[in-house]
Amino acid sequence: MSIVLLVHIAAGTVSVLAGASALIARKGGGVHRLAGGTFVASMVVMALTAAFVGISDRGNAVAAGLTIYMVFTGWMTARRKRFRAGPTEIGAFLVAATFAALGYASAFAIATGAREAENPLILTATLVVSTFMALAAIGDLSLMLRPGVSNAHRIARHLWRMCFGLFIAVGSFAAQGAEALPAAWPRIEMLLGSMALVLLVMSFWIVRVLFTSWSKRNVAGAAGTSTMAGA
Repeated sequence: MSIVLLVHIAAGTVSVLAGASALIARKGGGVHRLAGGTFVASMVVMALTAAFVGISDRGNAVAAGLTIYMVFTGWMTARRKRFRAGPTEIGAFLVAATFAALGYASAFAIATGAREAENPLILTATLVVSTFMALAAIGDLSLMLRPGVSNAHRIARHLWRMCFGLFIAVGSFAAQGAEALPAAWPRIEMLLGSMALVLLVMSFWIVRVLFTSWSKRNVAGAAGTSTMAGA
């Protein structure tokens, strides 16, 4: 096993543990900020090493770029008290729109038979990821057209992007772990279940942040910190 692959596995493990810690820790506290920073750094390392290990696989390069985009824009969102669109958001919009367009083109090629999928889940996964990237692009464009955003929307933007990064990390971790399970175990169900759990947690907190008074009660602790979920 190569050194790069070992670093990839280690970074993936750290990212899952750090992401879970950030979700559990008190928001805005030192543990949360440390866990959030560790999560971002480990996710970037995981993505870059994944692209290097599978350098001949276009899918790995796309996944790496998508992961870095999500955690970087989520991290940048949390660091700003007064969030307004700038050059970073303009660049982020172009990246997200490009990834979404390429993803939908790939899904169309698979659906029409122009491209052969490695397994039956590839088409669904491609559509899901492309849709998330399209939503991210729409969010970036919305920021460019508005003078500013409320604290609740800033936290929600940070929340779903960081959680989507965790979704990718958990999916990768579960997929690799499933290979080591006995053949009789429900591997696909465990993989999909672990990823669905992240999406459910993300959805719960987005609803709480946007449609309750949580962000107002926690504005002092949330502003300018890495807020991945809620307390």
